[in-house]
Amino acid sequence: MPNSIRINTGAVKIEVNDDGDYITLPFGDQTFPTRFFSMMEDFEARQEDYKKRAEEIDSSADSDTAKAKAGTQLNLEIHQYFRSEVDRIFGPDTCRKVFGDIVPGIELYAEFFDLLKPYFEKYGKERAAKMKKYSAGRRGNV
Repeated sequence: MPNSIRINTGAVKIEVNDDGDYITLPFGDQTFPTRFFSMMEDFEARQEDYKKRAEEIDSSADSDTAKAKAGTQLNLEIHQYFRSEVDRIFGPDTCRKVFGDIVPGIELYAEFFDLLKPYFEKYGKERAAKMKKYSAGRRGNV
């Protein structure tokens, strides 16, 4: 029988719909938390631009119908960007698996992130406990 080992990479699989689809949170990938927080910071930075563009639409001399159309286009652009970023960070088709075949609104993204929060918190606590085990003060097998 050949020797073998398996490394627990810290990946967490989460079922996200009634069809049995899941997403994976690759906590063992040290770029994952950085990419996640970078995405959140980028969302915040873009809010100012989106707000400015929305105000420009509202204050334009266009007809109410033209303003409504421009506003819905901006809204769609914002949410398509969110969708592509979530798929980039969490894996292809994450949004389709989680939300179905729609372009989700901000309230759905907020709920998604709120539901993921406990997994991030648990990972943080487990990582801190493991790192303590390997602290500089530890000697030999004590």
